[in-house]
Amino acid sequence: MKDFYNQRSRFSRGPNRYLELASRTKIVKLIKKLIPPLAGQVNYLDVGCGNCLGTEYFVNLLRKITKREVKATGVDIAPSCKNTEVSTLRLDLNSQRIPFSKHFHIATVFETIEHVFNTDFMLESISNSLVNRGLLIVTTLNIVCWKNRILVPLGIQPINTEVSTKKLTYGYKLGFLKKYVGKWKPSGHIRPFTLNSLTELLEDSNFQVVHTFGLENWRVAKLFEKFAKGLCTGIGVLAIRR
Repeated sequence: MKDFYNQRSRFSRGPNRYLELASRTKIVKLIKKLIPPLAGQVNYLDVGCGNCLGTEYFVNLLRKITKREVKATGVDIAPSCKNTEVSTLRLDLNSQRIPFSKHFHIATVFETIEHVFNTDFMLESISNSLVNRGLLIVTTLNIVCWKNRILVPLGIQPINTEVSTKKLTYGYKLGFLKKYVGKWKPSGHIRPFTLNSLTELLEDSNFQVVHTFGLENWRVAKLFEKFAKGLCTGIGVLAIRR
């Protein structure tokens, strides 16, 4: 499994949620409002940090928001961070706990939870590592997005699901779809979410959901972000540790 996730080329074409959320005024305002009161530095945890480039970008955003120094820790089953100020931990969050207790003020889980088998264990570990009222931001892919509501009734494999570790094109009947999906490699999506299932899971994992949002990469579908977030290709949640 570690060898599979260590192939970072699998994720090179994915959306950069760090930059995307930083560009959203409402999200930034909510982070500023919800992050716990601080007397010293901000302790930030990034779960699924990968090469830490996104982590560093978010560190700079937090410094701008809080006007304080930020100490970042990245967790990944196969971290590939180089020449970075981010401290990294190589952990399999299906079975290994984050070795901090009530330490972090904010944690991000961007496009990671769908890769984790034991999501309950991971969220419990994150909860234990956050201070009281610590902020958690989670984004993932939406199994009932508008694209899949068109494809599935036609008997076509839902977008962003996988049945093989070798290629993604199984189940896409139409030639143009096979060609489109074939540009990517399998990345290990094993936990499909809807906005409702994500919020309910977090509520059952010692978090209080305070804001939900949609993320859409296609310009023609950007209106869904404002009027029908449950139809967006990506979904996100801001939650507070109870």
